[in-house]
Amino acid sequence: MDDLQQITAELSGKTNFDAEHEGDLFERIAIIEKQEAAGELIPGLNKVDHILIAAMFIVLGVLPVIWYAITYA
Repeated sequence: MDDLQQITAELSGKTNFDAEHEGDLFERIAIIEKQEAAGELIPGLNKVDHILIAAMFIVLGVLPVIWYAITYA
């Protein structure tokens, strides 16, 4: 529980909680940091997400610029 000791050293006495609640808070923070480091907390984007991002960029970003360039040229 090296992470828990590090979190306790950094945040102890700065949370305005009593000792019992502060310890529970530090344990939860350690669990969340461990999940975040393992990539379990927030999943990455998949291939479909990247395709939708590219399509939205083209439709909402590039096509209006081309449309106005042709219309006002």
